[in-house]
Amino acid sequence: MGSLLVAFGVALLASPGWCAEESKPGAKDTSGSVRTAPKPSKPRTGAAAKKAEPFDPARAAREYRMLQLELALAKTGDLYMVFDIGRRELELKMKATVVWSCPLEPVSGDPQDLEDFTSKFRGAGDQMARLVTSKYLFEGAERTPDSILAIVGQVVKADPSSLQRDVPERFQLSWGWDLVLEVRTDIAGQPASKLRNTRLTVIEAIRRPFGQTRLVIRMSPEQALTLYRAAGAGLTTVVLPSP
Repeated sequence: MGSLLVAFGVALLASPGWCAEESKPGAKDTSGSVRTAPKPSKPRTGAAAKKAEPFDPARAAREYRMLQLELALAKTGDLYMVFDIGRRELELKMKATVVWSCPLEPVSGDPQDLEDFTSKFRGAGDQMARLVTSKYLFEGAERTPDSILAIVGQVVKADPSSLQRDVPERFQLSWGWDLVLEVRTDIAGQPASKLRNTRLTVIEAIRRPFGQTRLVIRMSPEQALTLYRAAGAGLTTVVLPSP
C-alpha cells in the first residue's frame, strides 16, 4: 500500500497540469499569497553601459609630452601663454598657475578659426610650443587708471609707474610671418603711426593668400592692456588642442 501511494505522488508531481498551475501568474501558494510573474530586467544605462574608449597611443604620447612641457615651464618661474582651445580660454601662467585669463572667441563667430590657428601653430611636426616673434600696436588711448596699472604690474612683475599708459584699441602678436593673433577692444584710440599702420596692413593683405593664418578676437580694454604688456617677443606660447 505504501508503495502505491509513493508512485501516485510521483506521477502527480510530474503531470502537466500540476506544473502549469505552479507557474501560472496569480496562482496562490499554500499560504494564500498570490504569485506574480518575475519582471524583466532593465537594460544597463549610464557609465556602466558605456564601453571604454579604445586606447589611442598617439593621443597618450601627446598628453605625456604636454605634461612634461608644463612641468618644465613651471620650473623656470617665467610667464608663458596658453591657448586652451578645448576650454576656449587664453591664459597667462606662471609656475603652472593661471595669473590671467579671458575668453577665446573669434570675432567671426566661426569655431573653425580656432582649429585653423591650432593647425598652423602646431604644424606637421605637432609642435607644442613657439615663441612670440613680434608685437605691434595699431591704435591706443591714454586713459589707464593707476588701479589698473597696479594690477597689470603684479601680473607682469613690473613697477606700475614704468608701464605704458596707452590702452590698446587694436594690436597683434605674431609667431613668424604666417601666424598672427589680432586683439581688438571697444575703445577709440589714436594710431601709433598712420604710415606704419598702412604699410603693415598692405603687407598682411599680400601674405594671406600665401598661407598666413590670422585669428581675430575681442576683449575688454583692461584685459587687452594686461596681455599687451605681458606678451612681448620671446614669450613662450603653448596651444592645447581640442580633445
